[in-house]
Amino acid sequence: MASIGSDISPSSKGGVRSMYYDRVSLSHVTSNPSLGEDKPSFFSIRAYISFIKPDQTMWYRACKTCNKKVTGAIGSGYWFEGCQKNDDECSLRYIMVVKVSDASGEAWLSLFNEQAERIFGCSADELDKLKSQEGEENLFQQKLKEAIWVPHLFRISVAQHEYMNEKRQRITARAVVPVDFAAESRLLLEEISKMKTSLHNRLLSLFCSLDNDI
Repeated sequence: MASIGSDISPSSKGGVRSMYYDRVSLSHVTSNPSLGEDKPSFFSIRAYISFIKPDQTMWYRACKTCNKKVTGAIGSGYWFEGCQKNDDECSLRYIMVVKVSDASGEAWLSLFNEQAERIFGCSADELDKLKSQEGEENLFQQKLKEAIWVPHLFRISVAQHEYMNEKRQRITARAVVPVDFAAESRLLLEEISKMKTSLHNRLLSLFCSLDNDI
């Protein structure tokens, strides 16, 4: 099934269609290790987040202006390399991995800020505050739990990267939208219609072949 390139924005006219136009299963991606070898391949999947490592680094400190990573400045505050300045404040932006699953299998998926905010329903700064709160009720863990087993439509890119002299697939979420069950029903009906047409054509071809033999 061919991908349709870089039209990935779910808010654009073509972006919503792209979530359904080239839908594939996770196994289609993971069973094809050569995908993304020459250039990134784009697909759409419907999947659940099945696992989030709570002890991973989920965000980085970023400049509020350019969103680039900042480092600690000499003395106090932060050094903003992208903007070439010192400042006392910065923001947190998501960068993390989650495990996603569908009926065909599972895979690790990289998330960036915009996609993670859609999944968690809060900013990285807000989630960090929950993580630092003390008490019997762990609101941070609760927030992670709420994100598990919720169906999403993901627009993904598949590319190759090298780690320890070994090429590996990197699957990255480029867009995330909630499942539209009405649209999913229409998609299923379209697939059933295609299967019926294909079966009808095959049977017609078989009968014609038998008639010719007779």
